[in-house]
Amino acid sequence: MGQLDGIDLTEYYATLAQRFDGAAQLYDATYGPPDANGRGSTLMGWLRQRHQDIVSGLVPAGRALLDIGSGTGQEALMFAQAGYSVLGIDVSPGMVRQAQTKAVVYGIRRGISFRKLAAGQLDALDERGPFHGAYASQGTLNTEPNLAGAARGLHALLEPGAPFVATVMSRRCAFERLWNLVHGQPRRTLARQPGWHETRAGAGGVTALARFYSPREFAKIFAPYFAVESVQAFPLWLPPVHMHDILDQQPGSLARWEAWDRRMRGWPGLRAWGDHFLMVLRRADSPPPVEQGSDAPS
Repeated sequence: MGQLDGIDLTEYYATLAQRFDGAAQLYDATYGPPDANGRGSTLMGWLRQRHQDIVSGLVPAGRALLDIGSGTGQEALMFAQAGYSVLGIDVSPGMVRQAQTKAVVYGIRRGISFRKLAAGQLDALDERGPFHGAYASQGTLNTEPNLAGAARGLHALLEPGAPFVATVMSRRCAFERLWNLVHGQPRRTLARQPGWHETRAGAGGVTALARFYSPREFAKIFAPYFAVESVQAFPLWLPPVHMHDILDQQPGSLARWEAWDRRMRGWPGLRAWGDHFLMVLRRADSPPPVEQGSDAPS
């Protein structure tokens, strides 16, 4: 499969899959929908619902969606229940098995399927679409070394003008910095230095090789194939995903913090200061030519 940025992609994908496999069975107990027994996450429930609202506002029900980094399938199942046809892909076979099992438990037998595949391997997807929209949630693309390949492969799968909603871990997080400073624990703040390094990779407590982005850096990689429509912090004044227990301990704070978040998350000076930023991109009408010596892996 070759190397990119000094990373052997075959070895990298195998290691990443193994690490997320280890979190697959217990993931929903911590990050799934909140239940009466205290399992699940209030914050993740809010993020998933807000994300579904955004995607649903861009793609009408009944259309085909591609879920990149589908994990245990919770968002794909939400969309399937709302009338969408959804294909989810994930690098982890353990996550794919969990998602397939949940679809059976939910009684959803049509309109949803899952495949083991990394975002950078989209050009190998058998289902060629065209899809009417796509999304990648909760920092999936922060662990993808072949982002240019993902953009190229996604462009070929989407219909012209289709939206792509990417939720990407930011280089800065205002809430985390301020919370840890006020509570006298600044060293607990997640290191988000430039370049590739081992770090907490999104939800699930998984440590993996990842890279943090500013909206400008991320948009530049997708620019040949997609145009940016909007950017917002996601969230700005709510805890980052790895600090979700703050809301579980203070559920009454959600409405107040969410109101601040709603007012300010799209401000130009603040939209790069959330735990993640959510970027809506639109597929370009035609792809640029692939030049010899491009950044595609050899």
